[in-house]
Parts: sequence; structure tokens; C-alpha cells
Amino acid sequence: GSKDDDPIPFRTNRANMALTWSFLNHVDPILIQPRQTGKSFSTDTLMTWLLNLRCYHTQINLLTKDDTLRAANLERLKNIELELPAFLRMRKSGDIANSEEIKISRLKNSYKGHLPNKSPKLAMNVGRGLTSPIFQVDEAAFFFNVAISVPAALAAGTAARDRARNRKDPYGTIFTTTAGKIDDRDGNWVYKLLCVLFVTGK
Repeated sequence: GSKDDDPIPFRTNRANMALTWSFLNHVDPILIQPRQTGKSFSTDTLMTWLLNLRCYHTQINLLTKDDTLRAANLERLKNIELELPAFLRMRKSGDIANSEEIKISRLKNSYKGHLPNKSPKLAMNVGRGLTSPIFQVDEAAFFFNVAISVPAALAAGTAARDRARNRKDPYGTIFTTTAGKIDDRDGNWVYKLLCVLFVTGK
């Protein structure tokens, strides 16, 4: 929802329930749904809970297709937060909350959006900079060099995930996307990730 509209209710459909259950049980989900069917909203609701209630001293990183989607994602998080009762809103008035980052200083939590890069070298640098126990990849089938940035980010976050596991804190990676083209380089990488890694287990 937005400040001027009625809030959108959270729908407990199979996709939303599967995503939440999988993440909380440390199974990295890939959620593929048509546009406007709630895949982003379900992840945003989970992220709002993590930032305001569950996590402490945790950075969450988002890698998404472009600046428009990054800004929209951060705006949804802020709007969902407004629907929480006042006593559950942990962000203070002076905390950063813009189109790239949200910080909740009293819990030392942050959520930061990042963008892919057309340069393979810079795409590697983007991935290596995403060191965090919780990583969200949005519209991966549609951004440049996903096969470089995402593996680099997953490798960079290994130690952070291990620390979270030892502390019994949340950790994991969530992939959300609309279906890409399997004859496209980046879309095909996501297709193989789904079919090879998750279906065959190889």
C-alpha cells in the first residue's frame, strides 16, 4: 500500500507461504511469478519483519535490475513499515530511509539496494561487496552479468552466513523474478540455476 491508499492485505497463497517457510528453514527459494501477483510484496513483508523485529546488527543486501526497481523496493518497505503498530516501528526519525538504503540504528540493522554492472570486472566488484548473511536477488533473469555478480556475492557472504548460523540468526538468499528468456544469456543462467541446482541437486 501507500500513504494515501488502503493497505494491501498479505495473501497466504502457496507461493508466499513456501517462500517464508523455505527462508526460515534455510532453504534458498527461487520465487517465479507473473508480474502483479505479489512475489515482491511477500519478500518485502519478510524483510520488514527481519529489520524491525527479528534481526540485530544485521545488514541485508538487495541486488536488483535497475534504479527504478531499487527505489520502488525501498519505498514498499517504508510503506509496509507504516502499517505496523507504532510500538513495533524501530526506525527513528533521524535514521536513513531513502531510495537506496534503510537503517534502523536502535537495532543496528540496515537494508541496502545495489545495481548490476555491464562491465564484467565491475560486476565482480559489485558481487564481492555484498557481504551479508541475508541476500535478496530481484529480477535476476533480466540484469547484466548475473552469472558473475551473484556467485561472487554468495562467496563473499559465506563467513557472514556462518556467523549467523552459529548465533541461530536468520540467513539465506532469496531469488525473486518473473520468467526470463532461456535463449538470453542472463535469463538462461537463472533457468539453469532453477533446473540444475534446485531440481537435480547437482
